[in-house]
Amino acid sequence: MSHAAAGVYAYHLRADKTEDFMTLRVRSYYFKVKDMDAEVRFWRTLLEVEPVKSGPRWSEFLIAGQRIGFLLNDFGEELAGCSSVPVLELDEGAMASTVDRARRAGAVVVLDGLSNPAMNSIVLATPGGHEFELCTCGAHD
Repeated sequence: MSHAAAGVYAYHLRADKTEDFMTLRVRSYYFKVKDMDAEVRFWRTLLEVEPVKSGPRWSEFLIAGQRIGFLLNDFGEELAGCSSVPVLELDEGAMASTVDRARRAGAVVVLDGLSNPAMNSIVLATPGGHEFELCTCGAHD
């Protein structure tokens, strides 16, 4: 499969205003967390899978070939809020059970856009305060 077919090219406008394409892919996405056990327990419950890596300082799940990791913040960094939000796309008909599972695991609703056809998603926060979005995004393709 070519890189273009795999979707790994990104358009890049250089500082000197010349255009270029660069090859890239998302290797992983990770959260800095205060409580590793609580985050792993939450995501294990939500995803209904075991982590592919699990340890006291780093844990990782694999979602459709993409890594979502958790790094223990034991280096004294002040964590305030969440500045990035992973979007997890669900199959049609899976939203209600997934939201229910997330709530049972301790998530709270931040923004419910399920009744808005332009949004068709819901943003939740883990017990550790990390936001994530669930969508049936196929409707927007």
